[in-house]
Amino acid sequence: MKKVSMQDIATELGISKMTVSKCFKNSEDISEDTKQAILKKAEEMGYEYKRRIKYRIAVLFSEVYFEPNEKFYNGLYKRLQEQEWNSSMKFSLFYVSREDEKNNVLQAGVKENDAIMLLGQFSKKYVLYIQSHGLPVFCLDFHYRGIEADSVVSDSFQASYNLTSYMIERGHRKIAFVGNLNYTNSVNDRYLGYYKALLEEGIEMDPCCRIDDRDGHGILESFRLPEEMPTAFVCNNDHTAYLLIRQLKKEGIRVPEDVSVAGFDDVLYSEISEPPITTVHVQRRFMAEQAVLLVKRRLLQPDARPRTITIDCSIRYRESIAGPKG
Repeated sequence: MKKVSMQDIATELGISKMTVSKCFKNSEDISEDTKQAILKKAEEMGYEYKRRIKYRIAVLFSEVYFEPNEKFYNGLYKRLQEQEWNSSMKFSLFYVSREDEKNNVLQAGVKENDAIMLLGQFSKKYVLYIQSHGLPVFCLDFHYRGIEADSVVSDSFQASYNLTSYMIERGHRKIAFVGNLNYTNSVNDRYLGYYKALLEEGIEMDPCCRIDDRDGHGILESFRLPEEMPTAFVCNNDHTAYLLIRQLKKEGIRVPEDVSVAGFDDVLYSEISEPPITTVHVQRRFMAEQAVLLVKRRLLQPDARPRTITIDCSIRYRESIAGPKG
């Protein structure tokens, strides 16, 4: 079987061999999009290129978030992989079962890496157990007070506050929050941002307007809607918002004509929904870039003080929000 060459990749993509060569030399003369297209095609064609790997990072991902249609963390891990060539790093994904997390079990091969990155929230007990092995530990998308670890988080509190405030500006006064409290720190922050917006406007929150979206095992389920329907829903993520809209439609409730719905994360569900969902855009690429910088800093300066980087979010305005009916 013929060995794949740089020229083969160039021919497939309709570009010059020199451009392909610059990609593998990590040249700044070509765009990031071009680099990613070349790397993707090289992988598809089985091209072998020996590159220098300085750091190997084990990325731990909890079974709690592993769903067939999970988009946020899969996308975040993909963004990490996009940083491999520029950072001389190699990221390897390890799935952690609920039982392993509960019983403080670490998979074989994890400790052979230079650092450990936790993708999504793990229990405080498990984070402390991971740290006991002596490797640098990084928390991506969560942070615990009292745990000395570098972390990158999105500003869920402020983003949810801004999103709920926007709904209030559109005239909504009876707004529900959809999401299980204490499922993750970020869901709690989104709820607190929502609640702050209500408090500032003197809107009393109806306990019936706090709706769970998951069962006791963290699996998404159908929603128990309040008897007196809110005029708007703030959902803790886009998948929940997507499923809620589908359920509302089945019950003859139109979005946004009858009620408005907002999501969070700006993943594929917000775009394929009918109508498309107004949501909070979380900068996953920037989160990954900052995580890589934290890894480099920690490995080069082992005694540096732990740092938490908070990433701003923005709202993507789409068709799922309108003024309240009537």
